[in-house]
Amino acid sequence: PRALSNSFHRSSLSASFTVSKRSTNQYYLVSKCFTSPKNIIPLIYQRQVMLECLYTQDSLVYGTVRVHICTNEKRVFVRISENDWKTFEDIYGCHSMYYSNDNTDTFTFEIRLKKYDDNIKVPKQIYFAICLQSNNQEFWDNNLGRNYVLDVLER
Repeated sequence: PRALSNSFHRSSLSASFTVSKRSTNQYYLVSKCFTSPKNIIPLIYQRQVMLECLYTQDSLVYGTVRVHICTNEKRVFVRISENDWKTFEDIYGCHSMYYSNDNTDTFTFEIRLKKYDDNIKVPKQIYFAICLQSNNQEFWDNNLGRNYVLDVLER
């Protein structure tokens, strides 16, 4: 029984070495190219959806999206990619406010930078675009074809 116990213990120890450790590096997000648009309402009527505000705080990004109300049934999501659109993830926005004076809604979203292991390559940039789905149609705000960009920087 003792020999069995020791071999089990050694086996458990060797398995634990294969677990990758969390990175000790810390990263934060910065948006260098976004400024909140002025006089946004005419642009929203034209494009249907627009990124209104963007705030970065360490490894978090908070944003607001303004949409023209074409119907009560609508969804807003942010499509993000860490690898130049080879793969992507959709983050759904939460309805936050209705503006009756200009017939628009605001949605909020949050992007969290993942925690990376030491053996995983950390992206230098994260691209994102905004989508409004309404009446079986999609309207995109991709920063006029340039995508929105978050730089990933190391502390």
